[in-house]
Amino acid sequence: MKKFNLLKTTQRWFPFHLFGQLVIAFTIIIFLMTSGLYVATRGILHSYLLRDYDKPTVESYWAEHLATYYAQENNWTGVETLIAEYPCGTDWTPWPEEPLIEYNIAASDGTIIAASQPDRVGQTFWPAERDSATPIIVDGAPVGYIYIFQNAAFKLKVPPAVIWDVLMTQRFTPGIIVTIVLSLAAGVIVAHTISRPLADLTAATRAVTKGDLSVRVPVTQRGEARELALAFNTMADALGRADELRRNMTADTAHELRTPLSIIRAKLEGVIDGVYPATPEHLEPILAEVELLSHLVEDLRLLALAEAGQLQLDRRPTDIGDLLRDAQVNFSAQAADKAITLSLDLPAALPRVTGDWRRIAQVLSNLMTNALRHTPEGGQITLGAQVIEKADPDKPNGTAKKSWVEVTVSDTGIGIPPEDLPHIFERFWRGEKSRSRASGGSGLGLSIARHLVELHGGTITAESTPGEGSTFRFILPVA
Repeated sequence: MKKFNLLKTTQRWFPFHLFGQLVIAFTIIIFLMTSGLYVATRGILHSYLLRDYDKPTVESYWAEHLATYYAQENNWTGVETLIAEYPCGTDWTPWPEEPLIEYNIAASDGTIIAASQPDRVGQTFWPAERDSATPIIVDGAPVGYIYIFQNAAFKLKVPPAVIWDVLMTQRFTPGIIVTIVLSLAAGVIVAHTISRPLADLTAATRAVTKGDLSVRVPVTQRGEARELALAFNTMADALGRADELRRNMTADTAHELRTPLSIIRAKLEGVIDGVYPATPEHLEPILAEVELLSHLVEDLRLLALAEAGQLQLDRRPTDIGDLLRDAQVNFSAQAADKAITLSLDLPAALPRVTGDWRRIAQVLSNLMTNALRHTPEGGQITLGAQVIEKADPDKPNGTAKKSWVEVTVSDTGIGIPPEDLPHIFERFWRGEKSRSRASGGSGLGLSIARHLVELHGGTITAESTPGEGSTFRFILPVA
């Protein structure tokens, strides 16, 4: 059985933009309100016409006009035409206040000659009808009888002409017309107000699909429309930033590859042309550049996997204290070459963390390499860790606490300018644009560290004071 789709059905019936659909909706609502008002007015009019209803008075009124008709015609032929013109015909002036009701009209012998129910024509009055009927008198003699039903008040039928005349007389219809016009105008304004933000958003979305990431939606509305505009602008900012990073990454990658390739090419051409002899002295720089290229390609591959969430982690309880001690041993020689003091600050007991020890070691290696690069001779680097309590990101209310191990790498280096601090974890970021690869690295180490920490469910931050040093902190969940 085919399912009914209200959205598609509505779009098929009303193939307009939202503005047109809203105008149609408001028009339908106004029509329904006007129809309801008409029905209510009709009911009120019934009550109005019946408020002074008096059966004897009504019968006398009819008897008077029917007597006039009989005196003119000298018979009852064609009396149905007179009755059909009630109450707007010229023979019924002045207009009565009572509407058309149920009746029986009989000749003098009691035979019904006209009735509101056609099947009674030709029959005779019932005894009760004859006893309560009003005689129609012409020249002092009864020529017929008029009988009005006692329950006629519950079976009134007000002709449209009467309703129209009363409405026009009471200046009611002009008021309805003015109300409809004003309601339609208000509906158009409201429809425009509702549909305009969506129209702006549609235009902005089309501009973004064409590559214009600078377009923004005006934030002029309130409520959901404002939230939608702000969300779009935030998305556009993120897309613009991502596009800028992509272009920068492409340019930086090309630059990082061009330099070692140029060195390799120049050295090899020199050896081939006989300018340089093929000795270890001239071949070792080529090998060093090849190793740099290998590291760069591996860093790019690792970063791409981490960003895509496809990097596999071998999660298991890991002793973070052992990893910090290994880092101290592994980098002690490089620190000694620059007369840098490399110290370790660990508590007596440190719980294990859940993570891939190889990737955590890589994070420490990247942070240590960065610290050694920016710490001058005679400086100090300190590795530390402690247990902290912090909100559990898996709990949406933010009140639940969770135990973490916070690892710190502090140095007394040159520090990071405040304007550069928000960008240091971006790909290929170097605070000094003129700094070479030899002194500044590839610019991928901190970005890789951030992604590896986040894959473990933690966060990494940096604090720095120019001229005094920097401190990098990352947290890992306790096993």
